[in-house]
Amino acid sequence: MKKATLALLLLLGSMTAFAQRGGGGNNATPEARAESQTKTMVERLGLNEEQQKQVYTLNLTRFQKMQELREAQNREGMRDVQEKFQQDMNALLTPEQQEKYKALAEEMRQGGGRGPRN
Repeated sequence: MKKATLALLLLLGSMTAFAQRGGGGNNATPEARAESQTKTMVERLGLNEEQQKQVYTLNLTRFQKMQELREAQNREGMRDVQEKFQQDMNALLTPEQQEKYKALAEEMRQGGGRGPRN
């Protein structure tokens, strides 16, 4: 009986932990996250082929670094990576695309969705 109770408690505890992480959805690989975000940016910002390649590289580098920093619980480093990403994006985009990017970032922030953030 004690073993069954202990097993049930462990099962409930692990289910709760899994649910708090959002069902594991935030555990996508940096490659998958970069591909998804790049696709959204291509559609919303009207990126050309060269920009698309560069944005994918920027996204991939950012997500790889963010994963390492998140595991190390280095918030300041994460903030630095994000700021560098924003600078690189602004250098890459045309003025019109920069405006669209700002709007997209604000939309994602307001909606709580995933996407570019300042």
